Amino acid sequence: MFFPLYPLLIKILSFFFSFITSGFLVSFISFSISLYYLDKLITRDFGEFISKRSIILLLFFPTAIFFPLIYTEALFLALLTAFFYYLGEKKWLVAVIIGFFASITRNIGIFLWPVYLLSLFFNFFPNSWKDVYKNICALLRKKEFWYSFIIPLGLFVYCLYCYFVLGDFLSFISGQKNWSDTHVFMWPWETLKNFFVIIINNPIDKIGIYNTFGILFIELGSFMLLSITTIYWIIKKHWFYAIFCLLNTILFSFIFPMTSVNRYVVVIFPIFIFLSLITKKRDWVFYTILALFFVLFFFNIYLISTGSWVG
Repeated sequence: MFFPLYPLLIKILSFFFSFITSGFLVSFISFSISLYYLDKLITRDFGEFISKRSIILLLFFPTAIFFPLIYTEALFLALLTAFFYYLGEKKWLVAVIIGFFASITRNIGIFLWPVYLLSLFFNFFPNSWKDVYKNICALLRKKEFWYSFIIPLGLFVYCLYCYFVLGDFLSFISGQKNWSDTHVFMWPWETLKNFFVIIINNPIDKIGIYNTFGILFIELGSFMLLSITTIYWIIKKHWFYAIFCLLNTILFSFIFPMTSVNRYVVVIFPIFIFLSLITKKRDWVFYTILALFFVLFFFNIYLISTGSWVG
């Protein structure tokens, strides 16, 4: 069930083009914008070399095939990269407006709220931890703090719309349950335990090599990549990327099975910056990762062209 911004943009363009053409146009334009901001953002913070490598890894990530399709990936990535770029430029109002649109594009757009608040806190109070209570009180008196409520306002308005139209504030969650009753929330340790229970109780000859590969390598592997990325940014004390990755890691760890995690993580661009940074002086590692992405990328193209499940 799509959040409203993506369908709304398609609806607007459909006055001039067909619905299908409009969907592809929204995704294509959004992806172009996302690459523009991604390059500006990474070049500003890490240099042109890391920017080029990060974009290459993003382009050949196995589920990057969804960017030009009629999915929200391209639009959300465009909003996400623009948000982090303007946050770094300290253009607070622009950032929260973009955050508002992100929160009506995907549910994880709400995670930009704590990222914004953390950025605001560190910007106004560089020695924030010396007197936390005093600094928080001072922050409450700044207009930039009150700007932050624009971000969750998007999700709140959408919840109100769901309530008045469908009688359920969280119908976007209920709708997913109706689409697939296999998704349940459980404690993270239970999620990981159940992953291995599936493999132990269902040998390869029963569920197939591809399903086994998909469960253990693609889905769980994507989650582990996100988890390692989160740890990296925490160690590096890059708190804005760290908190965004951490919140996504926590969310995914509560969902079983982690179906489509490989698609969800493609928009979490700090993953690609992380991979570029750790391979900066190890070209062979970078090209090995790129080769693996390349093979899986074209394998996914084959699967989706035959109507198989990819993400």
